Amino acid sequence: MLGFVLLLIGVQVSTLTIVDMAGNRAVREQLADQLRVSERVWVQLADASAERLHESATVLAGDFAFRAAVATGDHATAQAALLNHGLRIDTDIALLLATDGQVQLSIGPEDDLQAATAMAPLLAEADAAQDGQATGVALLDAQPFLMAVVPVLAPRRVAWAAIGVHYGEALARRYRAIIGMDVAFVESDGGRVRVLASTLPDAQTLALRTSREVAQAMDGADLDLVLDGRHYATHVFHAAAMSGRQVQVMLLADLDEALAPYSALRTQIAWLAGLAALIAFVSAVLVGQGIARPVARLADAARRIGSGDYAKALPVRGRDELADLARAFNAMQREIGQREARIRFQSTHDELTGLPNRSHALGVLARKIERAREHGRDCAVLILDIARFKEINDTLGHAYGDAVLSVVADRLRAAVRGDDLLARLGGDEFLVLLDAAGHAVASERAGALARLLETPFRLEGGDVELEAHVGVAVFPDHADDAATLLRRADIAKDEAKQQHLRVLAYRAGDDEHHLRQVRLMGLLRHALELQEFRLVFQPKLHLVTRRVAHVEALLRWSTPSYGEVSPDEFIPLAERSGLIRAITRHVIDASLCQARPWIEAGLVEGVAVNLSPMDLVDPGLPAHVGDLLRAHGVAPASLVLEVTEHTVMRDVEAARDTMHALRAQGVRLSIDDFGTGHSSLAQLRGLPVDEIKIDKSFVADLGAGSGDSVIVRSAIEIGHNMGLTVVAEGVETPENLAILEALGCDMVQGYLFAPPLAPAALVEWCARRRSRAVEA
Repeated sequence: MLGFVLLLIGVQVSTLTIVDMAGNRAVREQLADQLRVSERVWVQLADASAERLHESATVLAGDFAFRAAVATGDHATAQAALLNHGLRIDTDIALLLATDGQVQLSIGPEDDLQAATAMAPLLAEADAAQDGQATGVALLDAQPFLMAVVPVLAPRRVAWAAIGVHYGEALARRYRAIIGMDVAFVESDGGRVRVLASTLPDAQTLALRTSREVAQAMDGADLDLVLDGRHYATHVFHAAAMSGRQVQVMLLADLDEALAPYSALRTQIAWLAGLAALIAFVSAVLVGQGIARPVARLADAARRIGSGDYAKALPVRGRDELADLARAFNAMQREIGQREARIRFQSTHDELTGLPNRSHALGVLARKIERAREHGRDCAVLILDIARFKEINDTLGHAYGDAVLSVVADRLRAAVRGDDLLARLGGDEFLVLLDAAGHAVASERAGALARLLETPFRLEGGDVELEAHVGVAVFPDHADDAATLLRRADIAKDEAKQQHLRVLAYRAGDDEHHLRQVRLMGLLRHALELQEFRLVFQPKLHLVTRRVAHVEALLRWSTPSYGEVSPDEFIPLAERSGLIRAITRHVIDASLCQARPWIEAGLVEGVAVNLSPMDLVDPGLPAHVGDLLRAHGVAPASLVLEVTEHTVMRDVEAARDTMHALRAQGVRLSIDDFGTGHSSLAQLRGLPVDEIKIDKSFVADLGAGSGDSVIVRSAIEIGHNMGLTVVAEGVETPENLAILEALGCDMVQGYLFAPPLAPAALVEWCARRRSRAVEA
């Protein structure tokens, strides 16, 4: 009996020992599997972060205003774009680097030289990559940052753009929220451990810094550590290498917490063993069976999750600790799967509209092109842009602008057909990919979509009217690859905006034209400093006396790189870049300076200068004009400011205020290109103008028996009835001159009398006319 009892006691002791060992081993295996799964989660998180940074950097580098600022050396605009983009996507650091790796602009690092050295390996990798882009880790200001580097193309590479996030406390807390265990980022040189970030309590973090085991066993080590009295199972793996030093990710699972259920179980078994050996024996067998199978299932589930399978849940039986652990494991598996799905969705879709983003659309376009190439079909890219959307954001707020974009996305989503793809490229730009669509079909669909967007709708109690511009590019006629096709559709869209067209297809040579405009815009910024502008003057004559009334100042630009640049080309560029106000003020100043001696000598009565649309909404223009008139000693009535009818009609109220302020000083005002705009007589009657200039398109064919004579006669009668002087421009034949004289026109201007002349040539021309008048 004693032997039996001793045997039973020995069996119970052995059983307790076996159960303790099995439980400890099971927990460690489970934790080891969780640690390995967590390492894979880190890899996915790091890849997702890198991809997000890469996409954000690509959006920044693809922004037209940013590329233009970088290409032209406008560092202020480039830095503003760099800062705004960094704030929008919540990055920690942003850099603009020259093609040789030198830091041009930086948001974040204090030492530009050190930053350039740290970024050199990534730039070399990007330079060698087929797509010219790279992601990796760099040590900036003694801190590690995950960086994305992309080229800035205009269209060739003119710089590098880089953005990054810090391996710090925020990333550590985010990672802990995903995997459910403590995380530390550590750096070791073999002798000391530097904790870069940690989710451990302060006491455990301090103990980790002084741990000799961690300092001597890095790179993939599995360690048992005692930190301030707490036992941890740890797994260390390589995060990144930089400047000869190693940054590691350390995962710490609390062994005391994990083994707590088994400790309670062991105590219960011990008590039962003291009461009855048989009960202890039976309990040991049952407990052994109750532990081994759930632990095995947990281990299998951990391996399955490690391979990326989150679909199958563990069966949960009972209400014990293992059942709770299984339920917690199922919840962890479900949450990791949901987070991974969200990360994948966010990396390929726009957060506001839920539409695919540029990166996803580019991949789909590449596949569509391959299918179209295999089947000998066309496919097309449409890029839609909402005109003046920035004004909506600026005046009504970004929340209102987001609401407008959501309505636009819903309308386009309802209009897209079949396998066609709708995506948001960013800002106010949307993309539609059309299968089996050539020029005609693509242009027709583009027009229909533009008209759809221009249909008014109500939002927050008010009516919203939009204007859309669409650029079209077709494979294979316009490009043979996805990136080029997308870029050329974007160029076509920009041209449509400039020409105020609803739809425009890409045309051969637009790339060169686009590059020329970018370069001219850069040169335009320095044209005033370099004194590349010059003025020529074309006289306006009284029709009855043939005396010179005024001379119209016309601006010419000669560049070393492109020679003579037409005003029709550089004036719109000046308006787009915001330089037109400075140029207009320069022209007024130079014209008054040049014309003063002519006026005093009686050669001319005054000088005329053209204003742009932006000048008419410049509240400081009237005061500036008054200052220039006083500085040059020219009477206000000797200055005529000409504005086109189309310019006035853009913003009648603002134009009227500026024109009244100018007229109050005594400056004469003229409506140029009369008859080509959309003004009414009531609108013209309310403007303080002194003369109208009939557009040369109506004057050119007066002698050819066209209906233009009726228009010219009506314009002259209207002007005279309103008390205005009428000027006809573009007079090139004696026949046209005779008709204008018969119709009672007041003044004429054109090549019949003189082309635009340089100042010295104008003086000679006036002298010759005066001599002929004296001889006559």
